[in-house]
Amino acid sequence: MKHIHISLIGSQVYPAYLGIADLKPDGCILVHSSTTKKEALLLQAQIGIPTTLMALDPVNVLQVYEQVQSLRSHIDEEDHYSINLTGGTKVWSIAFYEYFRFLPNVRLVYVDQNNQIYDLCTQSTHLSDVRIDINMVFRLNGVKSPQSVPFTAYDEQDQACIARIRQLREFSYDGFRALSCPNDQQKAQLTRKEGDLSVGPNQVQWNQERHTLRVRLSNKRGVEQKATFHAPHIHALFFNYGWFEYSVAHLLSQWPRSQEILMNVRFPYADRQNPKNEIDIIVNTGNKLLFVECKTQISDITDIDKFRTAVKNYGGMGSKALFVTLDKMKDTAAEKCKDSGIMAFSIKDCQYTAPDQMLFLMLEQELFSINKK
Repeated sequence: MKHIHISLIGSQVYPAYLGIADLKPDGCILVHSSTTKKEALLLQAQIGIPTTLMALDPVNVLQVYEQVQSLRSHIDEEDHYSINLTGGTKVWSIAFYEYFRFLPNVRLVYVDQNNQIYDLCTQSTHLSDVRIDINMVFRLNGVKSPQSVPFTAYDEQDQACIARIRQLREFSYDGFRALSCPNDQQKAQLTRKEGDLSVGPNQVQWNQERHTLRVRLSNKRGVEQKATFHAPHIHALFFNYGWFEYSVAHLLSQWPRSQEILMNVRFPYADRQNPKNEIDIIVNTGNKLLFVECKTQISDITDIDKFRTAVKNYGGMGSKALFVTLDKMKDTAAEKCKDSGIMAFSIKDCQYTAPDQMLFLMLEQELFSINKK
């Protein structure tokens, strides 16, 4: 007796993949339309079992019913079948439900965004024990493997630099910003393995091979401070708010649901060298991905739209999005995040409560809510 799985393929591939990975069939039929054949082929390439593709009109009711009825007539009573109704069009789901629900050797299932598998015949449910794989999600969404840095690559030396970097920022905000956030003309210097950057009386020198960085800052009163750092990732931490992104990642690493954290995730163009998009942090919680954007403040509200689009493109509908700011988030930005289905969190709001407690409480409340389309 064989187990044959039939999956209706829509624009979101992961629920179809999860149904197959959870039920472990011997073979598979992927039902697709002309517009979702690409998704069916992506799934076929990942599941590693004998697979047949079946084209179906997405909306022609009579044609859909004829083809589904024909498929039913070929059902072998000796085999066991499961049908994932999650994807595809409503017409497909209705037709497959009508024609197959009373067959004793057929199981109809639905997969929600929280990886719950519902048996529509027995009205039972179970949480899939299939652990999400970040790169698998990318492959199913047709995304090339991105470049990234695992959070575990950072060590105690890196962590020890953060407090001093924050002190320098507080000592001379303007001077620190001028050095750590260079303009477009100065950015080319940062690609050098060894170099220095001077802005007025302020200077930063670095040597990436030796993992060293020296800073000289003057504040508005003319008082000077110097600091020398030695850490494997000091270059990434000091420039372009890397210290804040690391601080957020370190905070998230203490969340019990964090199983894997990637930083500086850069998605390339298909035919260009420059990064198409960059996600500051991606957290694997075991059954869904959390995408995190970090900024000291949201100055351009279109950044929220770009982030929302990136999360959907790379992570799919089931992934969650979190925007973290160091300073208190502006009301317009907070409202925009809410309207976009993005969790918003400000470190500045945690004056009387530890940031980890407030952040983890929010994540637990929102992680398993269903995203709007």
